[in-house]
Amino acid sequence: MRGKWALAAAAVLALVVVGGVGGLTMRAFAGVTHNTVRTKTVTRLCVYVDRKDGGDSYGDLSAQSKYGHKTCIVGKRGPAGNTSVITWNKTVAVGATIYTGKRKAGGLPAGAIVLATVGPFTVRGYCNAIEGTSAVTDVVSGQDGSSFAWGDNYLSGDFNSGNDQQASNSANGSSNSPDFVNEYSGGDFSVSTGDQKTAFTGFANNGVYIDGPNGPACSFTGYLVMEK
Repeated sequence: MRGKWALAAAAVLALVVVGGVGGLTMRAFAGVTHNTVRTKTVTRLCVYVDRKDGGDSYGDLSAQSKYGHKTCIVGKRGPAGNTSVITWNKTVAVGATIYTGKRKAGGLPAGAIVLATVGPFTVRGYCNAIEGTSAVTDVVSGQDGSSFAWGDNYLSGDFNSGNDQQASNSANGSSNSPDFVNEYSGGDFSVSTGDQKTAFTGFANNGVYIDGPNGPACSFTGYLVMEK
């Protein structure tokens, strides 16, 4: 058994543990049963493996010129993140002029806020004060021949430029009676240009005074996923 342990000890290679700034560096020498642990400042993420004399292995690129015989091991860059998802989280504050008229696409009325813009389409949040306070999310078309669907409302090829369609259930309440709703039975909303070069599916949440009686008056959160 003693001979086997001696062979195992002789086969010990340099051991590498690399952390962030002030990360640990460990080294083990053949036939030695203890480790030397010390800290180093990592300036760039790179792990050096000493292939010459079993010395330190660590992640400080500032030592590159001094330890040219060491091999730097770096991981491959991962794929880009998912850019097809757009999210929003916006509010209309207390004291803002809450939009009290009929929705229109000709301009951004007071109390309305742009939540997302995708191609020729704009997702808007409206904070209304017609009867109490209500918050609702709409989609405005900027291209003739587009299509829109939400709930039982379908515009197939006639969601034309300037058309403003409700795309969510509206939250209705007051400073003393908050309300928060999502799409529930209405389901997601879907939008597409006629050639389908721009198409997405969205989901909206609307809130009224959900942060208390001092507001904000209306809250809008949600996301949309681009169809690629």
